[in-house]
Amino acid sequence: MAKLQSYAMSVALTKLQHKIITAKSGQKCIVIPIDDNYLTLKEDAVYMQTDIVTMDSVDDNGNWGFQVQKLPSDIWKKLGAEKAKEIKLPYLGNLKIFAKANTDAVPEANIDTDDDDLPF
Repeated sequence: MAKLQSYAMSVALTKLQHKIITAKSGQKCIVIPIDDNYLTLKEDAVYMQTDIVTMDSVDDNGNWGFQVQKLPSDIWKKLGAEKAKEIKLPYLGNLKIFAKANTDAVPEANIDTDDDDLPF
């Protein structure tokens, strides 16, 4: 079986254009404009394209990489390569890797074969 890895990432949503508001109930909410943040709305779901960049070794903070927002290809094509490169998309978070324990190993069973009271 393949060796499993677990990757931990968090996304700093406040790196996107946003507004923090307080609802009537008193609950804090974040409002993130879809178009201003180059998000994609499809069938009542909102997507943000990102790239995960990994490094060959861990940095001083225990990170193996980072996540940055990626401009959707349709917007890239519409703007053209030069204008698209001028857009400064946010650095969203760091990547940490946690190794999973190998669960393939089956512990040996200790079976006493000298017992003659088996029914077969």
